[in-house]
Order: sequence, then C-alpha cells, then structure tokens
Amino acid sequence: MKQYLWATVLFLGIASIVLGATFIWNGLSYRAVITEQLRQEKVTLGIDPALVKLGEVVDTSEEALAAAGVLGQHLRDRYGTYAETKSGSPERATFLDGLTLQSSLNLAVLSFGVTTMLLGSGVSSVVTGLGLVGAGLALRRRESPSTGAGQAPK
Repeated sequence: MKQYLWATVLFLGIASIVLGATFIWNGLSYRAVITEQLRQEKVTLGIDPALVKLGEVVDTSEEALAAAGVLGQHLRDRYGTYAETKSGSPERATFLDGLTLQSSLNLAVLSFGVTTMLLGSGVSSVVTGLGLVGAGLALRRRESPSTGAGQAPK
C-alpha cells in the first residue's frame, strides 16, 4: 500500500488545483455580475460630481460603502430614525425606499467581500495543490523501480 502513496498525494494535489481554479473562476465571475448590476442601477451617491458628469457610477465595494453611508446620513438628517416617522405617512414610505437602497448597497459590499474570500481560498488551494503535486512527484522518484521501493536515490 505504501508504494501507492505518491499517487494519492499526486491525486490530492491535482484535485486541490482544480478546486482552487474553480474558486478563482467563480470569484471573478460573481464579482463581474455584482459590478454589472451596480452599474445598471446608476447610483451616484458619494461620487465626485465631476466624475458623475463623465459617467462614473457606483460599481466597487468602496463606492457602494460610501454611497450607503451618504444615504444613511441623508435619511437621518431629513427624517430621523424609522421609529420617528409616522406610520402610513409619505415620509415613512420615502424613508423605507431610501433604507431599501442603503441595504442593497450594503449587501453589494458584503457580496464583494465574499468574492474576495472566494478568490483568496482559490489561490490558497492552488498553492497547496502545487505543493502536493511536487511532493507526489518527489515520492514517485523515491519509489521508482530503478532505485528500489522505499530506498533513497544514490
């Protein structure tokens, strides 16, 4: 059974590389989807007005976080807190619309964070896989028939 240890280590290395590549692919794909969805909403809160004139919109984690902060401050300045708005009033409806956008922007920030973790996990898995492949190949050389199983090469 010991003579097949190299194959097991090699297989685990290859599987780790494939898993890591899948994580990286998914992380990049999901990040692109999130960015595109943010661009489609054309939110410009927290962006320099000169850049807005050039077509800049919220499409990154940092911009979404800044926009959510600006929106939250505007809501508090104008309406106070949710509890301070009267039930059924137009102010509460407007407040809730703003709160919904703020929550969506915060969710985008969270989603960017998840894609970053996915990318980091993918890179880590690929590096681990490369190490395992190297170890498997080294074990294979040690167990090659020319040197005898389990003997160190001369």
